[in-house]
Amino acid sequence: MMRKPKQTSAKTSRAKGREKMKFIAIGSYTTQGLAGFMKNPEEDRKAAVGAMMAKAGGTLDELYLTRGSHDVVAIGEAPDFETMGAIKMLVLASGAFANMEILEVTDFNAIGAKAAAMAGAYKAPGQG
Repeated sequence: MMRKPKQTSAKTSRAKGREKMKFIAIGSYTTQGLAGFMKNPEEDRKAAVGAMMAKAGGTLDELYLTRGSHDVVAIGEAPDFETMGAIKMLVLASGAFANMEILEVTDFNAIGAKAAAMAGAYKAPGQG
């Protein structure tokens, strides 16, 4: 009998029952970071970022160079938000990035269920 694949949620299982958070990180290079990248454009940045994530207990699923207000988008998993905060600190301290924002991926259904359970608990000003 073939098992139905599990749906991906905002959290994924870890070996000892703990869960990792899914994240999306967006950032912009400094001119110093771009100059370093241009010195060696063949360097595998996904491997470098993946190694950093592995050392932190996480994984890097995707790394994209993008057009627009941000230069880089990274998607992956980390043990917790504090780990991603430490990674942000490390990356910004390197001088390669001007800014970085960490977005935690959440589960719409779980949030909707919590909101439904709290329905009626909040009244806007003037509504009594």
